[in-house]
Amino acid sequence: MLRIIIAFCGALVVAACSNNYGDCDQERDWDLRIKACTAIIGKGGGAPQKLAAAFINRGVAYTQKGDYDSAIADFDKAMEFGPKIATVYYDLGVAYDAKGDYDRGIADYDKAIEHDPKYTGAYHNRASAYINKGEYDRAIADCEKAIDLDPKDTIAYYNRGFAHDKKGEYDRAIPDYDKAIEFDPKLAIAYAARAIAYAKKGDKPHAIADLRKALTLDPTNERFIKALSFLGEAP
Repeated sequence: MLRIIIAFCGALVVAACSNNYGDCDQERDWDLRIKACTAIIGKGGGAPQKLAAAFINRGVAYTQKGDYDSAIADFDKAMEFGPKIATVYYDLGVAYDAKGDYDRGIADYDKAIEHDPKYTGAYHNRASAYINKGEYDRAIADCEKAIDLDPKDTIAYYNRGFAHDKKGEYDRAIPDYDKAIEFDPKLAIAYAARAIAYAKKGDKPHAIADLRKALTLDPTNERFIKALSFLGEAP
């Protein structure tokens, strides 16, 4: 998520201003962040970039709380006060994506990439949206672009593996999960996804081993527990 730090305050009100501006940027308490950003926005009249930052930071907090419509309204408002930058389009895409409006999400990721062709996060999320739409080849293409930008991109390898998996290409999915695990050995979901691919290939021993590894990393994950039970194994 985008984080913008608003550093400037007028000298006469530095104490009160510092609290609001700092709280509008912090990530410990989303309700406090919304309150602080709202106070900044309510005062108005400041530099447009500061108002844009407050709208963006509040929008991020709304996204974290699941209030996607409020987040979208804030990101749209931010672009009235500040430049139309890649990260704002990315944040809009995240909010639309979370609402299940994948087409709108993809359109905003497109704009983020147009503004910054090296924005790997936008490729990740657009690939995920394409997967949700069943457009697996487009997802794979986005993952490959992200890997071109960063050959150790764990998320891109995982997402590409998942897209191959959805296509039934298990022998292509497994090596991608291998790579994701190589670059992030604590990524429990990659072990679980590889386990499912092994299970679909009829390789039960490898599937069980991967699920057990996933559970050592995430012991309370109900999906992992159910998958292991489905294979006839106790957690």
